Amino acid sequence: MRMPDEDAWIRQKAEEEDGALISAGCMMIPTEPLPAVTSDALAARLSLSRFVQLARLQLRFNKEQFASKTQIPLKELVCIEDDDQYTPTLRTVHMLAQFLKVSHVKLLTLAGLAQARDAQFNDAAVRFAAKSEPIRQLTREEQEAFDEFARFLSAR
Repeated sequence: MRMPDEDAWIRQKAEEEDGALISAGCMMIPTEPLPAVTSDALAARLSLSRFVQLARLQLRFNKEQFASKTQIPLKELVCIEDDDQYTPTLRTVHMLAQFLKVSHVKLLTLAGLAQARDAQFNDAAVRFAAKSEPIRQLTREEQEAFDEFARFLSAR
């Protein structure tokens, strides 16, 4: 399946809006350095990563199947799930929101492409990020590495 390029997709969506004000920030060239990423933004991106991963697992799709169903590039899905610093494209966020039947505005905010309008959003994202990581036993190798590093950190 051929994916449309980002600029063509943005133009198509703008035309569909028929005269509404459209902002396509990804087409702008920044003239100033980007601001530092806040802890709220990091929690939001981690929440996006975990939300997409858990949604995929709940639907019982592997990454290839999910990318195909959502019509997003597999490479981008891997980045979203495995790199909480990654910022997905506008098109990808829209396709995910549409497929998962969630607010595209809220998903854009999780992706760092829009700002949260209230503190409740950030609190909900932080709570989800904190609760979404599964609890499991350390493997023997992890336990040994942890114990060794803890001894190093405890030594005076």
